[in-house]
Amino acid sequence: MGAASVFAHRFHELFTTYRATLALRDRLVGGTPMDTKIIEAWLRHRAGIEGDEEIRRALVRTLGELGAEVRPEMTYEELERASEGLAASRNTNGFKRGPAGLYVEGRIVKAALREAVNILYGGERWGKTRKGPKSFFAERVFVDPDVIPLGVVEPAGVELFIGHVSGASGPQSTLTYHEYVLRPLLEVEVIVMRDEITEEQWPMIWLEAQELGVGALRSQGFGRYDLTRWERGERSLDPSRLSALLATAGDDG
Repeated sequence: MGAASVFAHRFHELFTTYRATLALRDRLVGGTPMDTKIIEAWLRHRAGIEGDEEIRRALVRTLGELGAEVRPEMTYEELERASEGLAASRNTNGFKRGPAGLYVEGRIVKAALREAVNILYGGERWGKTRKGPKSFFAERVFVDPDVIPLGVVEPAGVELFIGHVSGASGPQSTLTYHEYVLRPLLEVEVIVMRDEITEEQWPMIWLEAQELGVGALRSQGFGRYDLTRWERGERSLDPSRLSALLATAGDDG
């Protein structure tokens, strides 16, 4: 945990905090790839990581979060062997692991909210800066915590997804396994700068986001939920997290 901001005592002058509970209706599907070669491509795409040593360090961290036994000094070849020790690692997407068990990241909730805003209000211009709603929302709304525990140490099962792709060899089918958890509760805090999203907009945003869902395979109907709590409250999470939240304002997640 980092040191608290010297302005932490003035947090509530700028930000309003809402507490939200997302109750999954059925399955929340994991979307983190569990093979080193897939993970490497995923890291490059999602995080813009370049350079062999930076990739190797990111692989160590990500494989550790997925439950593999890793050491900081491991070579890429050793990391690949470590990934093979994960249960059903090949062509499998899953959840990251922490001391409390499986978890998802807060960015998946923000991503769903941003998508809902874009669907509902795309083409409009918001605020004094006349920004597009998606960018306006991303710069003013933050979701904490980074790590949202799912309340279980193992997935409830694995979902087989059959996809179809077209390439030089013609149409082909792909088989991918996805870990899933049944009906978890996601407890988050939504932090809004100057409370700039209105009371009339929030119900529409959440209703749309509920049907869009969170997690992987949302296009297949997974990850839909009901918002069972939405209330204004005092911030309970560490105020020193603010700088990290602001740093992700322009990220897709």
